[in-house]
Amino acid sequence: MGRKDIVKIENRELRKEEVDRIALIAPHATISIIRNFDVYEKKGVEIPNYLIGVVRCPNPGCISNTNEPVPSRFEVLPKGLHCLYCEWMITTDIKNYIL
Repeated sequence: MGRKDIVKIENRELRKEEVDRIALIAPHATISIIRNFDVYEKKGVEIPNYLIGVVRCPNPGCISNTNEPVPSRFEVLPKGLHCLYCEWMITTDIKNYIL
């Protein structure tokens, strides 16, 4: 708070999954898209209602942690992230589980 950090990424725009990761770490971040040296678009990040393939489930027995080709699926709730496969909740240190 009270400081700005800048990350510059050239020659491409962020995918939705990348923006979702940023939203989990910095929910008040702003993304500026610059084209031809002018700010083309400026928008805040939003934490989506569901995260698919963005967060790793802490439960080693969860199907998303096996050799099956299943991406993790979490519902975003006010108290944390809820795994839709095994029902585990991530309530603290969410950044430690971001893929």
